[in-house]
Amino acid sequence: MKHKTQGNPTQGNPTQGNPMSDETLMELVHARVRLIPPGQVMSYGQVGDEVGCSAREAGWAMNQAPDAEDVPWQRVVGSDGRLRIGKRSPYLAQRQRELLEAEGVAFKENGDVDMAKHQAGVIGKASAENVPPATLDLGL
Repeated sequence: MKHKTQGNPTQGNPTQGNPMSDETLMELVHARVRLIPPGQVMSYGQVGDEVGCSAREAGWAMNQAPDAEDVPWQRVVGSDGRLRIGKRSPYLAQRQRELLEAEGVAFKENGDVDMAKHQAGVIGKASAENVPPATLDLGL
């Protein structure tokens, strides 16, 4: 089930109207992002689809990611491969690119991640086809 945001989506917390608590949403998003393998990326929308929220809500949760190595924030990008964090900080966009390149992620000439080469699928896709989303175990 997808949750829709309410109010002005450019200000404040976009999770208003989402029945999940902010803490639960952050825990789910961060847990899913921890499972993205090095050298692969997912879009905010993919992460949101897997945990039951919108791309905007997933982005909000990622903005709340702790400055810790256990949440590989660099592996979440726009659906087109664009480093969305660049809107907030050119420095963070450069840092994200450096971290991804260190993992072997290739970029196109326009600066976007080559999604055709590096976009991760749903959990289990690499090892078993057609894994139902209900089997997603985030360890919470």
